[in-house]
Amino acid sequence: MTIPPDEPTPLEIMRAADHAAHDAEIAKLNSRVRELEETNTALGKAIGLLHSMNEEEPAEPPTTPESTSSSP
Repeated sequence: MTIPPDEPTPLEIMRAADHAAHDAEIAKLNSRVRELEETNTALGKAIGLLHSMNEEEPAEPPTTPESTSSSP
């Protein structure tokens, strides 16, 4: 059986499908990486803001729980 030269072989078709699936997976993973990097940046900014807010608050004296034990 001969295949005309302008038609792809079954192996070429299979490789092209694998390549397309691989490219789609890479695009999906790159998108997820960008999303996680943006989340990481936002969390870093939130943590920095919390640290700066914590530095601005006056120090409060530590509170101690009241002792409820009775002496014998």
